[in-house]
Amino acid sequence: MMRSSLLLLVPAAVMVSSVAEAAQTGAVRGRITDDNGNPVAGATITIEGPNIAGEITVESDDDGTFRFLALPPGQHTMTVSKPGFAPVRYSVGVRIDQSSFVPVVLQVAESGEEIVVEETLPVIDSTTSAVSTQLSTEFIQNVPTGRSYQDVLKTIPGVSGRVDTQSGGPSNGNPSVRGEGQYGNNYMLDGISTRDPATKTFGSDVNFDAIEEIQVYTDGAPAEYGQATGMLVNVVTKDGGDEHHGSAGYYFSTAASGGQYDILDLETHQEVPTDKRKFTTHELSLTAGGPVVKEKLWYFAAADISRSHIQFEGVDPDAPYNALGGDGFAKLTWFALPELTMQYQFGYGRNSITNYETSGLYAAEAQARYNNEQLTHIFTTRWRPSAKGELVLKLSMLNNSIDVVPMSGDEDTPSIYDLDTGQYIQNYDSFDYNDRGRLGGSLTYTQLVDDFAGDHEWKVGAEVWNLTDQRELVFTGPGDGYQYTRYESAGYPCTAEADYQDCYHYTEYVAAGALGHRGLVFGGFIQDDWQPVDPLTLNLGFRIDKEQLYQNEGELIVSEWMPAPRLGAAWDITNDSKTVFTINAGRYYDLNGNTFADWGDTRSAFVFREYDVDPDTGEYYLSWEQDPATDPLIYCTDQSLAAIEDPDMKAAAEAACGDTRLKPYHMDKLVVGIEREIVPLFAIGVKGIVSRTRNLPEDIDYDLDTWVITNPENKKRDYRALEITAEKKYDGVWQLLASYTLSESLGTSPGQFEIASGGQTGSNGNGVGVFSDDVTDPDTREFFFDNGYGWLLDGLAGLGTNYDDAGYYGYLPYDSRHSVKVSGSYTMPWQTTVGAVYEFDSGHAWQKRGYVDLYGDYFAFPEGRGSRHMPAVHYFDVRLAQRIDFNEDVGLEISADIFNIFDLQAPITYYENDDENFGLTMYRQSPRSVRLGAKLTY
Repeated sequence: MMRSSLLLLVPAAVMVSSVAEAAQTGAVRGRITDDNGNPVAGATITIEGPNIAGEITVESDDDGTFRFLALPPGQHTMTVSKPGFAPVRYSVGVRIDQSSFVPVVLQVAESGEEIVVEETLPVIDSTTSAVSTQLSTEFIQNVPTGRSYQDVLKTIPGVSGRVDTQSGGPSNGNPSVRGEGQYGNNYMLDGISTRDPATKTFGSDVNFDAIEEIQVYTDGAPAEYGQATGMLVNVVTKDGGDEHHGSAGYYFSTAASGGQYDILDLETHQEVPTDKRKFTTHELSLTAGGPVVKEKLWYFAAADISRSHIQFEGVDPDAPYNALGGDGFAKLTWFALPELTMQYQFGYGRNSITNYETSGLYAAEAQARYNNEQLTHIFTTRWRPSAKGELVLKLSMLNNSIDVVPMSGDEDTPSIYDLDTGQYIQNYDSFDYNDRGRLGGSLTYTQLVDDFAGDHEWKVGAEVWNLTDQRELVFTGPGDGYQYTRYESAGYPCTAEADYQDCYHYTEYVAAGALGHRGLVFGGFIQDDWQPVDPLTLNLGFRIDKEQLYQNEGELIVSEWMPAPRLGAAWDITNDSKTVFTINAGRYYDLNGNTFADWGDTRSAFVFREYDVDPDTGEYYLSWEQDPATDPLIYCTDQSLAAIEDPDMKAAAEAACGDTRLKPYHMDKLVVGIEREIVPLFAIGVKGIVSRTRNLPEDIDYDLDTWVITNPENKKRDYRALEITAEKKYDGVWQLLASYTLSESLGTSPGQFEIASGGQTGSNGNGVGVFSDDVTDPDTREFFFDNGYGWLLDGLAGLGTNYDDAGYYGYLPYDSRHSVKVSGSYTMPWQTTVGAVYEFDSGHAWQKRGYVDLYGDYFAFPEGRGSRHMPAVHYFDVRLAQRIDFNEDVGLEISADIFNIFDLQAPITYYENDDENFGLTMYRQSPRSVRLGAKLTY
């Protein structure tokens, strides 16, 4: 029997030196036989490579099996020897969280020559049912993408990343996957989460040339990974090595498309010829790595500096988007003992943007400035108490400061929204100060056990996080802040000369000061990759997380347990790792995030009163008020209900919550697939995916006075897909990643913030939003209509209740029925590399949005969500690079990347609000652009 989980220990594995700590590692396993097929015991297997300090040696077991545990990703050299046989040497590729199988045949020695095996090894991991994609350094560098790991992710099957489906413009770097939206992903740097505790998007930038590999789980992630319903992205950075190496690159990007195209003009309510986007970007990228002491202490460092100037379509030419940024990264790896490795890494980034708002909705005087500062510390230690065991401790601290403030710097002048043009004018509406922190770590132990009803790889681990955020909003205008609405065509010019008493509408804000929240997160898991018989591996796991959220005064308001079983099986049909059938079923929870605690605050950054004008008298009357002190939003939890002092409010809240209590939301997913290696290094696969996301939280308007946060049954998401993939691993010449996905993404709310076109307001699909804001209680509805107050309920029509989705359930904004992706590169013998990325998108879902009177915005779906689809879109990007070697160690690469080479300009977003602009094109594909680069490596 092949012991796929056995680390050779007969008599014992000999660790000659140590491996470089990469946040996630891979494994190599195999079986050694002679040329008659008999197992060879006691053979010596040695592996070495650029990310291994020295070499690692093990011996084969009685049945010829062996395994290396915890190897860094990359290409390594493996040598097998035994007296009486000719030594054999292989080139072995190691991928993150994957097990590479190496069948070794030893021949009786007839001379002192070593046999170098040129045969390529199987590329399919036959021991896992999870669906993951590994993007190597060669892929990342050779295909045309933006120089960020977020942009590279768009090449992965099932990922939607070309269009920002929140606001409609070109991608903002937050991709969505498998129908779960931009907020469903967990981002890791060297195996530890860097996710933003408030927005739940990526929380740390990574220097592009410092990336060694990117691993992405889109389906069936093992129990080790949690706190996400979308994808899990792990970015592994480079290490030093025993040879000095580095690079210096300069990149210049610019628009390469002249002329105009037709997009919406808010003043004329027509599509008018508009100058295409113009921009220039300069980027300098530096890396350096190597030994401080060979085989003992390594260093690696990277730094990027960039400057961009962009004139967006339809944006005031007096308000160009200007960005200046820099990121730095440093890592030290110490091989303290053969069995003990320690690593510390530090990251710092700072970015500043002027004229931050990139749509035509903001006049030049109403623009904002964005400032961001990031600080990252990560410490890792890896200890191998035995050849079959490994203990990994990771600790990290991340701080992120984000400020968005008026370009004017003026606190006294208010912002005005012009209903005639759909623009914000005069000033930006607020000074928005944010600080976020993530402090914690994880502890994981892996143990290999064999001959115990088969062979096992057991893994157990725990993690704990202290997540903090603080936000202060200072609104512009007199007092604590005002925002006014101009409607000049209706006789409301809204002028400072009239002290804004001639406005159509205004909002009065109440200052709340800085408000902070805290989240405590605990997680634990146990998993077993069990091989009861030779061709079958069972992936069995269980994970449990707990999230505790504290509001601004430190009071615990939410405490939830999240038990998540994970079950899978991988069957190596041909017993050669070339044809594998997999099935995987699991439950996946995500955290609510710190912003979910906002609704339990005793104060709110959004305390306001809205006033409308009475056209008959010209007087203003209070039309809406939001203040948690007078109208608290009550969580359907025992602690929240028990804290209510008013008996009438408590009775109404208990009636609204019923017998149910607030539960964490989760996704259940089933994946069935088969993959076949048809020629060396080239595999095709087909899989079916079905998932359902339930228990999504939402606030319920019970009787207009009582609002509770619960889990309405009709707030949900559903996804199903059939996917065909083809992947050719890089062999020094060419590589390919291709896919076709037929899918449907349905739900009442997307897994992200959703902005109504033509405005800046919106709703959070994973938290409290506008869905179910119509009055639920039938007695209250009857009372209002019977007593002449039906206009209030009519003003909420279209928002739905917990028993009527009012058209909210339908195709989500990132739904696209057909998606084709082809990415790859080919290197000529004279070191010219051609790379290309092609993507076909059959068109994202869109709809008509109806006006909700009481909310003053377009939140209803009179035709149903996703009742229409955009036209099909083609994307085609190419890369041409020439490498010139000056000697064995020093070379220069000259490159040109052309994005949207054919300058296609299909619409990607239509205006959705049901007014005179409905159906007109807001955004088109990004115009053709070119990036020129020169990179010196040594």
